[in-house]
Amino acid sequence: MRDFLLIFLAPRGLARRMLVWILCISTTAALIATSVQLFFDYRHDVSELEQGMRYIEQSQLPGLADAAWNFNVAGMQVQLDGIGHSPWVAGATIHYGPSQSATLTTGQVDADAGRRFEYVLQRNGVVVGKIFIAPNLHTLYSRTLDRIGIVLATQSGKSLVTSISILLLISWMITRHLTQMAEFAKSFEPGKRFTPFVLRRGPQGPHDELSVLVDRLNDAYGRLQTAHEFQVRHNEILSQEVTQRTAELLEAHRQLAKLAITDKLTGAVNRRGLDEAFKSAIPLAAPDSRPLAVILADIDKFKSVNDSRGHLVGDILLREFTGILKRAARATDTVGRWGGEEFLILCPQTTLEQALRLAEHLRASVQAHAFAEIGSKTSSFGVAVLRKGETADDLVKRADEALYQAKERGRNRVCPETPDIKS
Repeated sequence: MRDFLLIFLAPRGLARRMLVWILCISTTAALIATSVQLFFDYRHDVSELEQGMRYIEQSQLPGLADAAWNFNVAGMQVQLDGIGHSPWVAGATIHYGPSQSATLTTGQVDADAGRRFEYVLQRNGVVVGKIFIAPNLHTLYSRTLDRIGIVLATQSGKSLVTSISILLLISWMITRHLTQMAEFAKSFEPGKRFTPFVLRRGPQGPHDELSVLVDRLNDAYGRLQTAHEFQVRHNEILSQEVTQRTAELLEAHRQLAKLAITDKLTGAVNRRGLDEAFKSAIPLAAPDSRPLAVILADIDKFKSVNDSRGHLVGDILLREFTGILKRAARATDTVGRWGGEEFLILCPQTTLEQALRLAEHLRASVQAHAFAEIGSKTSSFGVAVLRKGETADDLVKRADEALYQAKERGRNRVCPETPDIKS
């Protein structure tokens, strides 16, 4: 019942529009059927009227003619009244006598009436009078109007009952199922658990067009659900691939950035990398609270190795020397190749005394190492600390001067900057 009420109350529901169309069609059909039926009923009444007139002509007019032949006025009146009692006669007038100037009348005869019956009264071949009979059209019309009311009421009732019955049947068999399908379509959401739609009409319902439509609907939504799941999986795969490719790209950028600041031969930071390290370290340095030290290292008599052993041995010596510096340096220090056989160690948060101890440790580590193809080798170190207002070039220049002093004093030693060494 609730479904039917919703169907009827829906402002633009299919049921309401179907009801309007069914009523229009039924009403039109009823009007046509009523018109046809009334036409034939009217023809039947007219036929009865004509039969009544023929009956009067055959059974009563001969007696009226005899009375007119005998000038029996009383008899003529009796005969005329008998004719007037017919349900199909509204009135009658007889003209008789010489020149038919005398008249007798019964009922009401309208001389202006559109239709009346006229008969000639004869007796023995002689015309004895004329009679004019006015038909009772009121009875004819009344019967027609009564039939119109009855037929219209009957047809209207039949049309209304038929329309409502058809509407209820359509609503029960079609519309309510379409409404269920619409609710199912509205509730469907890709990604949620898909439950096939089932018509609410019993387990043994007929397999008709609605069943085919439900099967196609479930098939369509099933394929839509499958496509959605495939899309979700595809997006997940794409997301994983994007994440992986992004990580690979970042790693490639990191490697490129590292290669850009790495010396290809030794693996130490190159000159460009050291410049960037200086740019980051100098703004953070303060001579009193955050000292910045530089150690400049040089392999003693490196040129003689290249001249006597060749550049390949010299390259091996550079790589081994770099490895010693990296192992002996601290995690916060930056070890880089300054150029040729010279290396620079940038030491943040390091005083001159700490830098000297680190340089001495580096020198000893180099001296204790057995180099391939060469054996033992020594190195010299110059140490300087950043002073107030200095630049990186000033600091490196003073370290280079200290390294020069180490070379001048016999090599294999560490020399600090001295107050006498000014930039």
